[in-house]
Amino acid sequence: MPGFKIVFTDYYYPHNEIETAILKRLGQVEIIDCTKIEPGGILEEDRIIPYLNDADAVIVQFAEISRKVVESLTQCRIIARYAIGVDNIDVQAARQKGIVVANVPDYCIEEVSDTAIAHMLNCVRKVSYANDLLHRNQWSYAKIKPIRRFADLTVGLLAFGNIARRVAEKLKSFRVRTLAFDPYFAGQEYGWVEFVALKELLSQADIVSIHAPLNNETHHLMDAEKFSWLKKGAMMVNSSRGGLIDEPALRAALESDKLSMIGLDVLDCQDTEYYQSALLQYPDRVFITPHMGWYSEEAIVDLQTKTALNVYEMLKNGQPLYAV
Repeated sequence: MPGFKIVFTDYYYPHNEIETAILKRLGQVEIIDCTKIEPGGILEEDRIIPYLNDADAVIVQFAEISRKVVESLTQCRIIARYAIGVDNIDVQAARQKGIVVANVPDYCIEEVSDTAIAHMLNCVRKVSYANDLLHRNQWSYAKIKPIRRFADLTVGLLAFGNIARRVAEKLKSFRVRTLAFDPYFAGQEYGWVEFVALKELLSQADIVSIHAPLNNETHHLMDAEKFSWLKKGAMMVNSSRGGLIDEPALRAALESDKLSMIGLDVLDCQDTEYYQSALLQYPDRVFITPHMGWYSEEAIVDLQTKTALNVYEMLKNGQPLYAV
């Protein structure tokens, strides 16, 4: 059996020993790790193409796998991403060339669903704001009023994929009313969740939690028109992708008091640019965690393992664990 060439474009984990051990089960393999060529890997399309040209598999985290990159591949069978989203990969171009794109849709379901609920509770209970007031010796009840009882609120889940379903399961014990909008979900097993139209969800929810994937259809899904549908004083949480929200429209909704509190784990910019966000001007009403919602030590192991297994299964048996 001829050997396989597998290229890691980039990753930000301390090592890829887990992946390498799994891939070596294929027998004769040549593994090219671009983080050993350049710290952090090689992300730019023109610079990565020479390394990928004759690869059988590509493993990627943040590198841009554009149409130009895809069309340069001569024998690639799979592009596997360390993530749930695949917005840095031209999936259509890959499909046209017969290349499977694989992700890991279940590695951080617990972590992200916990993060979404943590942001909800922080918006409602104003925990981090109260802590900040206390540390600055400015605490008073007047500054945190009003606070509503969580169990009396309505939570709207915008999209109902794996993470949102886990959020719904966890919210059940809080006894909140739970709404969901997802035109692609047809299941019947969530009897305590009310499935409604998008406008109905936005106009009724006290808290809107966003869980949609980012693609051409959903980019800036929450725009000025959608913000106008919210009830006055609503809260919003986004633990999915920053590009789902039009941030100038979000700021306008905040300044008009259409939105009262916001909890974000993602912004519409690169992670390294979070410090420059205009949303940091609202420390008492906008609570931002720096895209850490996915993280736990267990989640990292799951992600590295399943990304490698996607490649192993594709090259060994013709089908990855997960295909987009």
